[in-house]
Amino acid sequence: MERREFLKRTFLAIAGFEISRHLKFGKLSYAQSKGSEIYVAKGGNPEENTYRAIKGVGGIEKFVKRGSKVVIKPNIAWNRTPEQAATTNPDVVLGIVKLCKKAGASEVIVIDNPCNPWQVTYKISGIAEVVEKGGGIMKPPIKFKQVNIEGTKILKNAEILEEVLDSDVFINVPIVKVHGGSKVTIGMKNLMGIVKDRGFFHRTDLHRCIAEITYYIKPSLTIMDATKILLTMGPQGPGVVKDIGIVAAGTDIVSLDAYGTKLLGQDPYNIPHIKIAEEMGLGIADLNKVNIKNV
Repeated sequence: MERREFLKRTFLAIAGFEISRHLKFGKLSYAQSKGSEIYVAKGGNPEENTYRAIKGVGGIEKFVKRGSKVVIKPNIAWNRTPEQAATTNPDVVLGIVKLCKKAGASEVIVIDNPCNPWQVTYKISGIAEVVEKGGGIMKPPIKFKQVNIEGTKILKNAEILEEVLDSDVFINVPIVKVHGGSKVTIGMKNLMGIVKDRGFFHRTDLHRCIAEITYYIKPSLTIMDATKILLTMGPQGPGVVKDIGIVAAGTDIVSLDAYGTKLLGQDPYNIPHIKIAEEMGLGIADLNKVNIKNV
């Protein structure tokens, strides 16, 4: 191989590694992809809809390679049953775990740092049971690592779950519901559950911190559970629950949050963290610019 060609290939390999690393932790944006697409599945049960939504986005093999360590982050914040729509539907989580195992993942870990004690929420939500059934591992939220965050205004550092930081593939699995503080809690707000001190977000600027944690941690894939959505008394409930039977998937977390906000009957541009995230280049909030495909 000629020296010039060797140097060219070496540079491209290093650049590729850097792009991959920065996509996960804090540099490049969702908006730098070819465009935003959301794949919406409805009409089946939650597990079937999950399979169809993931197939639409390219299949789980597009994200999970053989030997990968996969970390799945549902919303398991509250001591609530699936019918109360305050936690992610367990059958959605089951479908994801099964697909990741089938793709050859070395580990499939499910974890959250709940508001209520994890020993209770993991069980009452029904998620611990299905994860064991699907061959995954439920991990308690006990190991955190301090990280420095550059390029942000408020969130300059945070203690983040080590499992998330050490993952090869990070899958965010929020439920769609209203929230008394942030107005809605969907994909970006769900990332507060990987942080040890969520109180810092509330003590400073909640909406900007939500956008800035999204800037640092970019899920490989977001799968949005809108099987049942919580319309009142969020985020904990119990409140008014609407059964709409939707699971949606995509890589643009901002677009998915905008879509979920519409399902809640609200305008995405009235949600400050969605607007801030779009301004930061993290994704597209204008659904007129998003390719929404029913699968």
